[in-house]
Amino acid sequence: MQITIDANTKISQLLEVNRELVINTLVGLNQKFARLKNPILRGLFAKRVSVADACKISHTPLSDFLWSMEQIGFRVAKVTPTTVICSSVPAFAEPRDYLELDVRPILADGRDPLKEILAAVKLLEVEQGLKLINSFEPLPLIHLLAEKGFAHRVTSEAPDLVITCFNQVAAGPLTRLPVATEPVVDGELFDRTLAGFSPQNITYVDVRQLEMPKPMLTILERTSAIRVGKPLFVYHKKIPIYLLPELEKQGLAYLFKNIGPGDVHLLILRK
Repeated sequence: MQITIDANTKISQLLEVNRELVINTLVGLNQKFARLKNPILRGLFAKRVSVADACKISHTPLSDFLWSMEQIGFRVAKVTPTTVICSSVPAFAEPRDYLELDVRPILADGRDPLKEILAAVKLLEVEQGLKLINSFEPLPLIHLLAEKGFAHRVTSEAPDLVITCFNQVAAGPLTRLPVATEPVVDGELFDRTLAGFSPQNITYVDVRQLEMPKPMLTILERTSAIRVGKPLFVYHKKIPIYLLPELEKQGLAYLFKNIGPGDVHLLILRK
């Protein structure tokens, strides 16, 4: 395998080389990596979690992880960069009270809890924090909320019981997460933009018949392939509000065209 990895390599990059071999090797190293066998959880975390994050979540020594990958053909960087996690986040301050959310039943049902989590964050009142109950430390969520000014505190109550408390400590009124902002739908701009691309450079995907959260996961699986001049055209049944912050985080632009009830066209392109 002609790939050099280090602590900052995303798990998705490993899986793209040989998913079955990587997962089986990691499960042999630590049973907690068996979560990667679940396609929902794999799609949710693989692109957001680095090797360093995965080691922290699973309590696996970084050296052991890299050694196991080296045994199956990956090259390991001689000097592993240090991963700084949420270094700009202020110190955690205890809020007045908490809104509590237990996502373990959602995960056990094979569903993506991000929608429920962001909806809960949106409901937070001033000086109120979020108490998230999970079976592992939610590092991808920690990164996401850190960008919105949230500090966090993690407490491991038991091997499969982790309490993560979030509190927005930025000065001034509470800044709401932009998860429910209605995007501009401009059919004329959509058509003009689409016409500027060569048909052979456009990738099409239809997620209208997929059940939640598969539309979002299916789209995110393809965003890494989007290049300048090579957009992704999505047939969707609605405007995917909770997908938009993820697209923006990846530096992608998007346009919508409303075709009719249950039929929306989405064009995702590299800025």
